[in-house]
Amino acid sequence: MAGVETLEADSKNELLEAFKVALATESVGVIIITEKAAELGRTEVDKYIQDVDIPLILEIPSSGQVKERKSAGNILKEAMGIKI
Repeated sequence: MAGVETLEADSKNELLEAFKVALATESVGVIIITEKAAELGRTEVDKYIQDVDIPLILEIPSSGQVKERKSAGNILKEAMGIKI
């Protein structure tokens, strides 16, 4: 996709470094992270999701994973008290 930078992380250190870079980049408005990558640093990723307003951090299912997940509406409702 044009204008979209991607980073790949194979370890917790790589994941946390990618987060530092993205959070320090003023033009980044959304971070999309796969569930598999988020599991590398679950505690830290969850903390960022809860504590950081901008950029928006969106965790998506990894390719090939079929797992019952909360809907985006339920996540928003829990996080912000907004029902859609």
